[in-house]
Amino acid sequence: MPRWKALPDELDPQIREFTSQLRRLVDRSGLSIASVADRTGYSKTSWERYLNGRLLAPKGAIVALAEVTETNPVHLTTMWELAERAWSRSEMRHDMTMEAIRISQARAALGEFGGQDFGGTSAAAKDDGRTASAGGGDNTSRRSGNTTVTPGIAGPAGVSPTVPAQPTAPEVQDSTG
Repeated sequence: MPRWKALPDELDPQIREFTSQLRRLVDRSGLSIASVADRTGYSKTSWERYLNGRLLAPKGAIVALAEVTETNPVHLTTMWELAERAWSRSEMRHDMTMEAIRISQARAALGEFGGQDFGGTSAAAKDDGRTASAGGGDNTSRRSGNTTVTPGIAGPAGVSPTVPAQPTAPEVQDSTG
């Protein structure tokens, strides 16, 4: 039975090289993962994650491993810095993918409300040129030049706010004086 699990296929090449180097150091030292953990001050579970490519080891763990294996820490730290950059890029790509998924899910969920337009104008208001407010409170819209600014939807998730009938422009002018 091999000592190490296969590294994940999606692992960045720089992280793969770094992790392989860590494995070689541990193999050459003849130490078990438990011994490496005891001598470095990092848990056995953490070292299993580091050595199986599931987590990038912190710099302190790398320096401690270099001391335990009597390896030059400068070279190992340089490799760690390259792997750390690759890990950060990989996390950023993952975050952007997850954000895109959340946006798609939110758009799909909003589409489940029967095709209601949450952009601030109702179908009835579009027909006669009025703007319906989707915000809470006083249900007012602010005019800025030729553009009407409508507050966004505020309410518990999954709840479609009701939009009361809005006064026409002449009614608003009459009520203000």
